[in-house]
Amino acid sequence: MRWTALCLTAMCASAVAMPPYANELMLPAGGVRPSLPKVARGQFIGVACANIELVTSDAIRVVMYFAANEAPGYRGVLATDMKVTSGTVHVRVPNTPDIAQHTMLVKVYYVDAAGRHMCDAGKVRIV
Repeated sequence: MRWTALCLTAMCASAVAMPPYANELMLPAGGVRPSLPKVARGQFIGVACANIELVTSDAIRVVMYFAANEAPGYRGVLATDMKVTSGTVHVRVPNTPDIAQHTMLVKVYYVDAAGRHMCDAGKVRIV
């Protein structure tokens, strides 16, 4: 019984310690991929951007635009749940019903001392 309690405690502690982006889909900057990756609403995606770790998260915006002829009345969605680690923006795909079964263009915008920058992460299919 003690062994079971100890194991359960260890499993809970390791689950709490896991980063929220453990199952994320990594998207390279430049958006060049051989196939269209699929991602679920609520899942994290990671976008590699040059020098992004040098700016605060307040200076970063991740926008997911609908691909051509797919917009349901608005052009895109601002993804706000994000973290920044060494050269990568980790952002949760918004849980917005209208984006399901659509192809989205993912772009990261940020501002630093040198000016405005944009990382193009390419397209993803929201399932």
